[in-house]
Amino acid sequence: MKRIITFFGLALISMISASRPVHAFCAGALIKEIQNIAQHTEIVEAVKQANARKPSQENILELDKRWIEQMGKIPEAQEILANRTSALLINEMNKRSYFREAILTGKLGETVAMNLVTSDYWQGDEEKFTEVFDLNVPSRKPDSHVSRARWDESTSAMISQVSVPVYDAGLMIGTLTVGVDLKRVPPQNH
Repeated sequence: MKRIITFFGLALISMISASRPVHAFCAGALIKEIQNIAQHTEIVEAVKQANARKPSQENILELDKRWIEQMGKIPEAQEILANRTSALLINEMNKRSYFREAILTGKLGETVAMNLVTSDYWQGDEEKFTEVFDLNVPSRKPDSHVSRARWDESTSAMISQVSVPVYDAGLMIGTLTVGVDLKRVPPQNH
C-alpha cells in the first residue's frame, strides 16, 4: 500500500490567523476518513456514470467558462447540487463540523457532485486534482494531497483541501476533495 503520508509529512502546520497560535493536525486520520467516503459504492458509481458519458474537453471548458462568469448560478450547477451523490456528500459533510466542502470529480476533472456550489466547474487544472489523479497502473502519484491552508470565501473558513483518488477495481477513475476547516479539527487529530 502506498504511503498516505503527503509532502507535509505526518502533520500539517497552518496559521489560523495572525493573532492565534499555530495549529497542527494529523493528516493521516483525516485522509483515512476521506478515503472511506471515496470508497462508498454510490460515489464510485456516480464517477463511473460520469466517465461513461465521455464529455469532451471543449464542452467541459465551455461549461466552466459559463459557470465562472455566472458564479455558479446556472442550471447545470443546480442539477449537480441536486443529484443523489451530492446529497450523500452533504450528509457526510454535515456529520463532521470540520469538513466544510466536498467536490467529486470524474477522470477529466469535471465536477460530478458537491455539497456547495463551487467557484468553477472544472477542477482538472488545479493541484487538488493534478497532484493525485493518474491513469498509470500502478499510479506514480501519492494517494493523497493536502493543500496549503487558505481563507476560503465560499465556506468563510481557513481551510486546507485534502484530495484522494476514487478507485474502481484498482483503477483510478476520479477524485474526492474535502475542505477541512482547520479551526474545527477535533483534539484527537492535534
